[in-house]
Amino acid sequence: MSDVSDKLPHLIAVAAMSNNRVIGTNGALPWHFPEDLKFFKNLTSGHPVVMGRKTYESIGRPLPNRQNIILSKTMNHPAQGTDLYKSIEEFIDDFKAHSGPIFIIGGAQIYSILMNMTREIFLTHIYKDYDGDAKFPPFEMEFTLNKKKLVNEEFEICHYLRS
Repeated sequence: MSDVSDKLPHLIAVAAMSNNRVIGTNGALPWHFPEDLKFFKNLTSGHPVVMGRKTYESIGRPLPNRQNIILSKTMNHPAQGTDLYKSIEEFIDDFKAHSGPIFIIGGAQIYSILMNMTREIFLTHIYKDYDGDAKFPPFEMEFTLNKKKLVNEEFEICHYLRS
C-alpha cells in the first residue's frame, strides 16, 4: 500500500508569525524585516508559490521567477502571470506529479486548508506580539523542529518536518 503523501505534491508552508500567532493585519505584514524577506526570496525563487486571492491582492503583482498559483473560489479570471484554481482538488490533481517543492505563502485560510497536506514548514518566529486579523494555524502537534536556519535579536527562522 502506498503512502498518501506519494499522491500529493511536496507542499512546504513559508510564513512569519509573531509570538501571538499573528501573520497579517488588514492585508499586510505588520513588520518589515529585510533579512527575512531575503530568505523568503532565496527559498522560493524558481519554484511554484501558492496563495489565496487576498494574499495575491496584498502583493499586487506576480512574484518574479516563480510560478504564481492563486486558489480562489471568487476570483473570475487569473491575473496576468498567474494560474488560477477554483478548488484545492483541481490544484492537487494538476500538481501531484510535480517533482519539486511547492511553497504555500498565505494567507491564513490557505495555510489552514492545506496544513494537513503540508510536509514541511519554514516559520519565522518573531519575538514580539503584534495586533492583527490573520493568524497562523496550530501545527505544533503534527510537526517537529528540524533545525533553526537563522537566529538574530528580532526573530528566528525554524524548519519543521511533519512528525
